[in-house]
Amino acid sequence: MPLLLGERPIVGWWALGAAVPLSLCLAAFGGSKVLAARPVLGAAHARVVAGAMPPPGMARLSLAVEPVTIRPERHPLDGLSRVELETLVKSSPEKLGPAIVGRPNRGVLFNPVTLESGPGLEVMNEERRFATSVTATAITNAVAEVEREFPGAVLRVGDISGRRGGYIRPHRSHQAGVDADIGFYYRTPQKWYTKANASNLDCERTWALVKALVAQGTVEYLFVDRSVQSLLREHALAIGESREFVDGLFESPAKRDTLVRHAWGHLTHFHVRFIDPVAEETGRRAGPSLGRARPPEPRARRAKKK
Repeated sequence: MPLLLGERPIVGWWALGAAVPLSLCLAAFGGSKVLAARPVLGAAHARVVAGAMPPPGMARLSLAVEPVTIRPERHPLDGLSRVELETLVKSSPEKLGPAIVGRPNRGVLFNPVTLESGPGLEVMNEERRFATSVTATAITNAVAEVEREFPGAVLRVGDISGRRGGYIRPHRSHQAGVDADIGFYYRTPQKWYTKANASNLDCERTWALVKALVAQGTVEYLFVDRSVQSLLREHALAIGESREFVDGLFESPAKRDTLVRHAWGHLTHFHVRFIDPVAEETGRRAGPSLGRARPPEPRARRAKKK
């Protein structure tokens, strides 16, 4: 996925290959995607040098790791002049792809894709299932990964955005196709918006869902009640996940700037904020022209299945 943030050298634990626990590799991989926004996990920002103290559980390694330069991909609109862009907006605005104009809590959405129900996935509101490509793809891929590992369960997804974005009651965000209310997995069938607790939460599947979302590197924040965080954290450590990975993921009294954070009212679902720099950049470039063109009601496109 394009970063659209310019070139920069990034050194992470993934460069050490098989000598590093998988969980640390996931932490570094996920963090590198949103490096310019804020540190997601500490492992993504640790510079590895010869003679440095290794993380707990790893043997000291006498090697030097070369920096890896990540170059952003070209944006689909690169090469178009202002006149050509305005002509495209007026004649074929659907060819721009998804575009975010504004912010997630005060914005609009052009050319959305729709999140579709499928194996292991149930979309709860067809009028609020409109998303950017990154959002729809990330959710679909994460559900597919959980279904592959633990088949036979269904995840419900609630509000994302309206067809054109903008305000939808009762949310302050959900205006730009990058916010999604994603349910939990339960041990037995439950109604949508059932409060999670130690007796009904399927920690195995729900933890697999969190990992599958984070590993794609497109999650900016994941809001959920502290009590659910506690259950997932306990489960993760019990099955042998790296403490460094878990501590970097969940908030604690000593560390609030984490990817998973507490939010009141989220005992029934996750609120996931995704990052879609392509849609944001498209909106930045084409936004003024889109506003003047006032395109007709767009037909939402289905997310491509992989």
